[in-house]
Amino acid sequence: MSVTCRVSIDDAKDVNELAFQELPRVGESVSVALEGSKRDLRVVRVVHVPGSEHGATTMLELTSKIL
Repeated sequence: MSVTCRVSIDDAKDVNELAFQELPRVGESVSVALEGSKRDLRVVRVVHVPGSEHGATTMLELTSKIL
C-alpha cells in the first residue's frame, strides 16, 4: 500500500502529488522522479491536514539544499 502526498520543492508555488511506499520523516532523503528526471531531495517538513474533501491530506516540503 502506498501513501499519496502533496509535495512542494524548494518553496516552489507548484505542488505535485506523489506516491511513497511509506511516509517519509523529517530529515530523510527521498528520490523523486519529476519531469523525466530523478532527483534526490531531503524532507524538511511534514504536515497532516485533516478534513479535506477526500479525507486527510499529507503535505511534504522537500529541498535540494544540503541541511
